[in-house]
Amino acid sequence: CFSCPSAPAMSELPSLKWLIFGCGGVGGYFGARIAQVKGQRVSYIVRNKALAALKEHGVRITSICGDAQVPASELGPILDSQALDKEEKFVADVIMLGCKASEAEGCLQQCEPWCGPETLVLPLQNGVDGLTTIREVVKSWGKGHALAGCCNIVSAIAEPGHIKHWAANPPYITYGEFQGSPIPKTLQVKAILDAAPGMEGHLEEDALSKIWEKFTFICSTTAVQATTGPHATQDMIPEIPELLATWRAAMHEIVALCHSYGIKYDLEWVDKRVDALKSAKGATTSCSRDLWNGKPSEVDDLLGSVVRMGKEQKVPVPTISTCYGALIVRDRIARGQELPIKLPEGHKVLGPYMGAPNAPTA
Repeated sequence: CFSCPSAPAMSELPSLKWLIFGCGGVGGYFGARIAQVKGQRVSYIVRNKALAALKEHGVRITSICGDAQVPASELGPILDSQALDKEEKFVADVIMLGCKASEAEGCLQQCEPWCGPETLVLPLQNGVDGLTTIREVVKSWGKGHALAGCCNIVSAIAEPGHIKHWAANPPYITYGEFQGSPIPKTLQVKAILDAAPGMEGHLEEDALSKIWEKFTFICSTTAVQATTGPHATQDMIPEIPELLATWRAAMHEIVALCHSYGIKYDLEWVDKRVDALKSAKGATTSCSRDLWNGKPSEVDDLLGSVVRMGKEQKVPVPTISTCYGALIVRDRIARGQELPIKLPEGHKVLGPYMGAPNAPTA
């Protein structure tokens, strides 16, 4: 991480306006933590039940790092994503994307009216191929400044406006410039994230390397976990030789892909991630949970992107490719796509629905 003696001291923290798209496990958690820092005005773009909950009660987090409640009176305007043309316009200092990777470009486009000349755009999605798109969208506006970013947290919505965080202690945001030293506004963000309780902010000199490191881990873990099933929590993977061997194979495939782009990845980081697996008691990736629960997932943004990049770079990725092929049908069913499946009479497709009553029957 950067050591930045020029960053503002605690007594000099700037007052910033934050606009966060989404109040799920990522945006809801980090937004609430940032709102706990004196002088920060955090607004959310949400809809439906989350919109009503935040306007009435604010945002609440139940966390292994300490619970918190930020009442509606201490938040900025709560914006309805389904009626943004009618919502209050203000210039945000930071636009933070807490949505799914597949939704990031569309969500970012909706934020354009709140972007000013010096607004920072900080994506927190899983994945690496979407970062270029975020940068290009911001550049096309002729205003604002895109950062590279991702986050590490295990959390989910307990109910609208209430986020439960149970693993990754502390959760953190990794971010930095695509090139060069951090600009003054980025150093202001560093000061705020450093002051926020229950989380860390890691401003990195080589942010892309750190983002690829996280991407390698989340892809490999999802590949093994989602394919195996809900009992394969992260701490179980190192305990079962066959699962660990598959996980390591997937890791080394993505490391080779990372190296093909000239991006740094030290092989010792793989062993450090084994230690991370062991300490993540009961943890599962959000993509795995979505696949098991019959919800649209990020499997194409994660494993699918590895398969596509592998073809482009001529880097073999057989383990990831096999797991992707086994999982993608679940995602397509969850998205309502028609599949050429004919069932024998009386048979059910349990698949991603895990035996739910609405599972299709012949």
